[in-house]
Amino acid sequence: MAAPGSKADGFGYIGVWAKDAAACAATGTASEADFAVITGSTFRDGPSASYGNFGALVDGKATLEAGGGSGSRTIAIAQTSPDALTIDGKAYIRCTP
Repeated sequence: MAAPGSKADGFGYIGVWAKDAAACAATGTASEADFAVITGSTFRDGPSASYGNFGALVDGKATLEAGGGSGSRTIAIAQTSPDALTIDGKAYIRCTP
């Protein structure tokens, strides 16, 4: 899992996200789907992570440039509240322990 990032520094998007509470509960299991784990240098929404050096949000938005085993990808994120994030246009909620 990923500890939440500092909202004051523009890294409030760092953490574990899923489409709903049921998907949050399945994160880390074989049935996991519709989730994202974001750190300052990794993005994972499947079996393997993509890597980059991710910057702070600007006006609540950021574009993450990531690479990894499956190639390069660009991920658009927007944080609409401390516990709500869109990733490539899909809505996610923050997972909390």
